[in-house]
Amino acid sequence: MQALLKPDSGFEYQVRTQPQALAVMDEKHQISFRQLDEHVDAVVAGLKRAGLGAQDRIAVVAKNRYEMVVLLLAALRGGPVCVPINRRVSTDEMLWIIEDAQCVAVFADAQCAQALDAGLSAQIPQNLRFSLDEGESQWICFARWLEGQQGCSARAVLPLERAYLQIYTSGTSGRPKGVVLTHGNSLGQLTAILLSVDADFRAGESLYEALPLFHVGGVFASLWALNRGVSLVLRQEFNPQLTDDMMASGTVQHAALVPAMIQACLAVSQPNPAGYGKLKTIMYGASPISRPVLTDAVARYACDFMQVYGMSETHSVISALTCADHRQIVSAPECPLVASAGRAVAGTELSICDPLGHELATGEVGEIRVSSQHVMAGYWNKQSATEEAIREGQLCTGDAGYLDDNGYLFIVDRLKDIIVTGGENVSSLEVESALLQHPAIDDAAVIGTPHAQWGEAVTALIVSADPDLSSDDIQAFCKQRIGHFKVPKRIEQVAAIPRNAAGKILKNQLRQQFWEGQDRRVS
Repeated sequence: MQALLKPDSGFEYQVRTQPQALAVMDEKHQISFRQLDEHVDAVVAGLKRAGLGAQDRIAVVAKNRYEMVVLLLAALRGGPVCVPINRRVSTDEMLWIIEDAQCVAVFADAQCAQALDAGLSAQIPQNLRFSLDEGESQWICFARWLEGQQGCSARAVLPLERAYLQIYTSGTSGRPKGVVLTHGNSLGQLTAILLSVDADFRAGESLYEALPLFHVGGVFASLWALNRGVSLVLRQEFNPQLTDDMMASGTVQHAALVPAMIQACLAVSQPNPAGYGKLKTIMYGASPISRPVLTDAVARYACDFMQVYGMSETHSVISALTCADHRQIVSAPECPLVASAGRAVAGTELSICDPLGHELATGEVGEIRVSSQHVMAGYWNKQSATEEAIREGQLCTGDAGYLDDNGYLFIVDRLKDIIVTGGENVSSLEVESALLQHPAIDDAAVIGTPHAQWGEAVTALIVSADPDLSSDDIQAFCKQRIGHFKVPKRIEQVAAIPRNAAGKILKNQLRQQFWEGQDRRVS
């Protein structure tokens, strides 16, 4: 008997049961589930009439907006594979991705359309270049094109191995790789979350999606919300004051943020006599949250918190630190779970392995490996890279960590971010965690820099508003919390720590200034 459950079955259920309810809201749109469903059908039918096949690729380059949701759902309904591109990369990088993915159509906002137009090859004809904004342009206006499309797409159950999404990794070394994700990956991810997390998402509520939709975290959160009947609230730019206002007013009951965004909201938040009584959940990822920030956020927002850990190659979530876990952290000041990434979600097995692939004992640090239905199909047109990443059915994450006796995962560092100083291994994340406990330090990044005697020196880049904060003060503070060999030998104040769209620190960018001209880079 053929299974009937699909990655968008929950969305289709909402269309049947609450068709007039709000599905997506952005600066220009307020769209019901029925309208969204009709627009998805129209896109699938229209692109098919234009000659696009189901496994063709379409590029989407824009900030968070309603049209991106339509194109994503169209891919799940049998339309072309969606290739969302980070809008913050250079035009040359965008063009490289479009060519590498062999995209046959491009959907872009007006600014990106103008930047891309001259560089697009003949593989993208003029009638398959769509502008998501109205106005003068040689590109086709997507809104007007959509009005002219009609059709009801088949609601067939598509093969689980069929691709629907191709996310490009951040390219921390060399060119980015296209991560091919399938219907089976999406269904496995949504099922795992449904069975594993305790966040109280209910139909008729709203989620503010601050994570970019060109990032797998944004895709996951959006699909999860729509399948649960929770409407998406999208904004093209993250604004901490607007975000805090939405959470205070009850416009949204849930928010998907990164810790840096939570901290930014706290910085602008004012005591609210009415409180944040309608806010239920703040979901975050990309990095753990420091205990002081979590304590302040719980005191201010009085809601549940949930952390998820994952990556593009696993369709986002591998493990979750649940709402119940966070309540335990807040109630017990010494609870170590504040540094944890939670436990594996349902249907996911985590192993900690040595470089030869042998599984290590509880508490031992090694590479985190993952077995799950939502591990990617592979890297686009990169067989050798795929074989290196997926070994004997396990995804090698490149992250170093360990499991405790209760199955909680603790991430020590990226394997390449381990600092080797004087023969000792130092986790940059551990040092960052210690630094962020200092009340005068707002943000921090730790890297290894060249040192003639030790090979690498532990170096901290910090953001602080305190002009009197000295390196001696910081080092003394750290010595009370971490081993002396882990204390930063070099400390520099910077205006800001560079991060990617997912909130992760761009350490390669930070290292470059220190390692330029060195014969050998130890990192």
